[in-house]
Amino acid sequence: MAKLSVYYSEHPEDFHPVPDKLNIFFGHGRIEWHKTQFFIPLEAPFRSKTADDYSEDIMSVSILLEDLMTHPERPNQFGINIHSVVRRLEKLKHQEGLHFDYSDIEQFIIQMGDIEEIMQMDVKPFYEWR
Repeated sequence: MAKLSVYYSEHPEDFHPVPDKLNIFFGHGRIEWHKTQFFIPLEAPFRSKTADDYSEDIMSVSILLEDLMTHPERPNQFGINIHSVVRRLEKLKHQEGLHFDYSDIEQFIIQMGDIEEIMQMDVKPFYEWR
């Protein structure tokens, strides 16, 4: 099962923590690349973290706005189009000469602004600092 963490940055005016990124950690070899999509409920439990907690030792993939999706039968969830991510990674492999094994990718990173845009709502109340 994937573990969710929300990374916070300080608001520039009043310095209170605001959600910045959502990390979905699967672990080594645990992402099911053969699936077409992966959905995350907005109200899923998560761990609060700051930039100081960020580890660069974990191989990650940024999930872009064009990789995100919604489904009419899942109103409080957003999805990741796994095929879109794989197509983008394959393109990078061939065009940029990147060498990696999919099993080495352990987590997805999503900008909160992209989640808000795909959900067409302010999702920050779901991810308040705890």
